[in-house]
Amino acid sequence: MSPVTESQLGSFGLSPLAARAYRYLLDTGPLTPEQLGADLEVPGPRLREALEQLVSSALLAPPHQADDPVVPLDPTAGLQLLASQQQARLTAAVTAAVASYDSYRRTHSLAPSAPTVEVIEQASLQRTVVELERGVVTQVRSFDTAPYGAPSIANPIEIDNLARGVSYRVLYAQSTVEDTERYQQNILPCVAAGEEARSAPSVPAKMMLVDDRLALVSLSSMHADTHHGALLVHRCSLLPALSALFESAWKAARPLGPARNEGETVLRPVDRRLLALLAAGVSDEAAARNLNISKRTLARAVERLMSLAGASSRFQLGLHARTEGWL
Repeated sequence: MSPVTESQLGSFGLSPLAARAYRYLLDTGPLTPEQLGADLEVPGPRLREALEQLVSSALLAPPHQADDPVVPLDPTAGLQLLASQQQARLTAAVTAAVASYDSYRRTHSLAPSAPTVEVIEQASLQRTVVELERGVVTQVRSFDTAPYGAPSIANPIEIDNLARGVSYRVLYAQSTVEDTERYQQNILPCVAAGEEARSAPSVPAKMMLVDDRLALVSLSSMHADTHHGALLVHRCSLLPALSALFESAWKAARPLGPARNEGETVLRPVDRRLLALLAAGVSDEAAARNLNISKRTLARAVERLMSLAGASSRFQLGLHARTEGWL
């Protein structure tokens, strides 16, 4: 593997001199500040500033004395810290730029060519979806239902976005939850990564809302077999209406997946997944497929949960699960 370059180190936010000094020390080994300054032909004050940045970034060991040798440290923790700081600065810059553009739109009339609604044809739909998800700043809200045009079931972009702090709220149609492959390879990994998921018998439309800036709405499901296009809605009077539609449907939907505050320790992960599937209205047959267990095993698991809850019916089990925070 090629050695790290000064340019790569600088991409983490290090000053050019700090990146140069750290790169040089990796080649030479520990040097006193005087030796390092002489080799780099840099005056003392400038070098001290660069070394202080490297020490504060956990890339150099703090010296006990001013003339102690400068010792490079393992960069793993330091560069991760710098990367997170850099990401925070970039996110703040994006947020500020978007806010400034909002101000511009409020104070200046839009150019005649600026669209409020675009028609996205099938050929470019998946590219548009990827671009929207990669450009999200704070949140994604979506109605999830068939048809699906992505080449794979997994959603690594969402997993990455969740890891960097983007919030996801997804309302799944029951038919999607009953799709075993999609449930296991898409829904479960995303929920485990931090997605808030709910389920309903059906959803009003296939839709994705991005940061209250844009909405991508697929055409009616009655045309799904013949047309996979969508409408891309920019900021206009339609966007708040779509946002309100999502929030209304979200409030009426059932949670899917474990609650964030799990107080009970008697439940196994499979128990919680089973309860979530039952609460979503999934049939026993579909739930068994999703959990990779037989219907007999599922029946025993339900009996166990009813025993734990002291319930004599599934209805009572559902009430107990909701009251006790099992869902």
